[in-house]
Amino acid sequence: MDSFLTNSMFYMYLLFMHIIMSLLLGYVSLLIVKKRFVVKTRRVFYFMFLFNLSLPIIGYFATFWIAYYFKTVTYNKEVENISFLDLELFGTDFIEVQRRFGEGSIQDMMLNKYVPTTKKIQALVSMAENISQENVQIIKSTLSSSDDEVRLYSFAIIDKIERNINGKIYKFLHVYQETSDERMKSKVAKDLAFLYWEMIYFELSEESLKNYLLREVKKYIQDAKIHYDDDIGLHILLGKVYMLEKNFISASSEFTIANKLSDHELHFVKSYVAEINFLTGHYRVVKNIINEAEDLGLNTKMYPITQQWKAS
Repeated sequence: MDSFLTNSMFYMYLLFMHIIMSLLLGYVSLLIVKKRFVVKTRRVFYFMFLFNLSLPIIGYFATFWIAYYFKTVTYNKEVENISFLDLELFGTDFIEVQRRFGEGSIQDMMLNKYVPTTKKIQALVSMAENISQENVQIIKSTLSSSDDEVRLYSFAIIDKIERNINGKIYKFLHVYQETSDERMKSKVAKDLAFLYWEMIYFELSEESLKNYLLREVKKYIQDAKIHYDDDIGLHILLGKVYMLEKNFISASSEFTIANKLSDHELHFVKSYVAEINFLTGHYRVVKNIINEAEDLGLNTKMYPITQQWKAS
């Protein structure tokens, strides 16, 4: 009996001391926290007290660590002037920025067998929403892809573009053949000329049909010019056709007419004139055109070309 009472008193003493230590540590922790933060006193005190009370062993070490952390942690409030940059810090201090389709060009990505199919499909969807000559060429390059999903999706996009143009051609041809109004016929002929040109521009037809399409473009341009001879777009389009046929004299003449018809100088036409002079070997003229047409440098495609000619 005496032994039991002795043991009970001993455990009660330990419990009492544990409670006293928990209260003391809770109070000390509260004082440290209040110096650094605006807190609710009771909640912090109860939390630290119950934390120590419920964890007799771990609570002591955890409390000492928390107290030590709050006492020693510091924050940089001012930017220090330094004479050098530690480039190793850039990896942790700056957010990593990545391009949507990787660091290479889309063309390289589409032909890279290690790029995931989902990434290629994502790129194809993006290009399909913004049809241009460059995008169509990239899409066509994937028709020989070893990835069945990419190849089939590319074929579907090309087929949709071609069907859309052919559908418009069919509709306008029907109107062109049925109408008896000469002005309406010229207007429809203008639309047909640009649609046939799109087939050439996007290279949607076989190479063997290219000459046929060029003849169709020229045919409908001539019909359109009966009532729309002052249309700038028609003269520029005819100039492009003559360039493909390597009839540079006629092409230059059409671009000159387009410039004269415009209320302001068509700077983009000068790029075609410069190209004609380059192909015919008149390099001095090319340099003069580029030096005079400052607006050509504003075009992202023409900028590196203009800078190279200006530097030469």
